[in-house]
Amino acid sequence: MNQTIVQFYPDATKSLIALTNALLISAAARTKKPFYLALSGGETARSLFEIWKNQYNDPKRWKNVHFFWVDERCVSSENEESNYHWAEKLFFKPVGINPNHIYRIQGEDIPYREAERYSRLVAEMLPDSNGVPQFDCTLLGIGEDEHIASIFNNDTDLLKSDDLYAVSRHPATGQRRITQTGEVILASREILIALVGERKKELLHRLVARKDQTITPATYILSHTSQATIFTEIELNSKELSFQ
Repeated sequence: MNQTIVQFYPDATKSLIALTNALLISAAARTKKPFYLALSGGETARSLFEIWKNQYNDPKRWKNVHFFWVDERCVSSENEESNYHWAEKLFFKPVGINPNHIYRIQGEDIPYREAERYSRLVAEMLPDSNGVPQFDCTLLGIGEDEHIASIFNNDTDLLKSDDLYAVSRHPATGQRRITQTGEVILASREILIALVGERKKELLHRLVARKDQTITPATYILSHTSQATIFTEIELNSKELSFQ
């Protein structure tokens, strides 16, 4: 039995603040050691970066944090679809994050080569956990179609891939993305998930009420991790999601 903890807050902003506090407590506990953080993108990430810029804008808070990405679209860093673009615009530059602590996925390069390059970078920099590089913390969202990172229902082989990062394809648009694979996600010391906003309400209730054995990227990750916490303002009857 796997149990994922759900923490409730009065609104979306307070949920994201609570997630941030959990992240920074973990980073502070590493004291003088590097703290390896994997960032996600999307609308929730942008809201999170705004909060960090406005309320957590002392660069000393982030001095030992090294920023990597869970996934990235195969576009240039200037493109507004780029996950890095928004982190740079809303957080890194305004707060003055050390550029030497930022390791972006180069989405403008040849996808498969970039996936291989980024895999090598992560393997070289991060500590090893049973043969897989281990992030200290991974920030995730869950898509309404239950995709996680950029692993979609048409790419579920990436959940068990031996690659660290791989190329996926969005099932509707065909857009290529570079994503962490399931084993890297699951190796993280801590997984923090933000599920906020009205659009995610039906998703969260569906995950709780799930009776069938259908495997989606989200249910796979949630059923195989022992250290995931969901931060939300969406009311549920339980503070745990349980998966067989």
